[in-house]
Amino acid sequence: MTEVAICIKATLESINGSKHVYPATFADIGHNLVAYEKQTGKADAVQIDSVGSFANRIEAELAALDILPVVTTTAAGREISIHEMPHRAYDAILRDSLLEGTPWRQSAIGRAILGSTTANATALYTYAPLTLLLGGWDSHGGDAGSGAKIARSVACEIWGYGVQTARHCVQRIDPLKITRESDKHSIVDGILTPDPNGKKPSELGHGDVPNSSEKGVFVERMEMNGAISLTRLSRYHFPTEQGDIRPERDAAARTVLVELALLGIARVLDRLDLRSGCELFTASREVFTVTADGTKLPKSLPTSTEAFSAAIAEAERQGLRFAAEPVRLAAGDALERLAAHGGV
Repeated sequence: MTEVAICIKATLESINGSKHVYPATFADIGHNLVAYEKQTGKADAVQIDSVGSFANRIEAELAALDILPVVTTTAAGREISIHEMPHRAYDAILRDSLLEGTPWRQSAIGRAILGSTTANATALYTYAPLTLLLGGWDSHGGDAGSGAKIARSVACEIWGYGVQTARHCVQRIDPLKITRESDKHSIVDGILTPDPNGKKPSELGHGDVPNSSEKGVFVERMEMNGAISLTRLSRYHFPTEQGDIRPERDAAARTVLVELALLGIARVLDRLDLRSGCELFTASREVFTVTADGTKLPKSLPTSTEAFSAAIAEAERQGLRFAAEPVRLAAGDALERLAAHGGV
């Protein structure tokens, strides 16, 4: 029976044993609460880590192992890796950079990567394999509607259930006993300066300042759910330079990608320091392969790079290799000016 996915489930707990955690905070909405009742502060669920955020964690963990091919751009004296760029191989930072004086999209490597499809993903495998796992969209190439789209094959997220929102109360006690009725001031050239039209001391960091806001939640349980889509990965082919498609070569490349995904997920689960007030560990883990008829076959996450190294060796026997030399770009003039002046 055809294997369609590898699923990873984990129950999570806070390292301090508390049910109080700080979930992700999003612009305009704060915590992402499901079925939130404002009067009671209760909700069915809260998003603790999103698919995109977890993907960034996988990327950072794998990049730290120094096993992936390297593509970078230098802008305003800073070297930025493709693994730091929001759109990975299709990011505007690459678009506006030069490879040995040639615009990225016109360079041989750039054209090969940007021209990748499910029918020919060899260039992405060679230079940017995580794009095949975590997805990417060439939305900055000029015609976003027709730009290449690589759907993510790996999706993991963390949710908390049985939610009660909490209030975050703080109190600054001023040792100088400055009162809110004191004269108004402004900050001029970094110095506190009397100003009748200025602000109250409490607005400038002085005086007793109480504060209360909704922040953090109590949860009954936390779960991480993830999946590697074997069906999606099976759509990719990795032809030779002559255009020949070989089943054993395709299979070797897909195995490398699967082992890479498993390794990344395992390393993230071993280091769930998500943010201040949200450092977790896995109380239990369950990993299984799902077949087309729903059968679940037990599997395990890797504890070393051994399986990945074996997969790499087999892919190399099939003529597939990660780029051995880094691809280093430099920002074009316009991007360099923007970066140097912070976009001003």
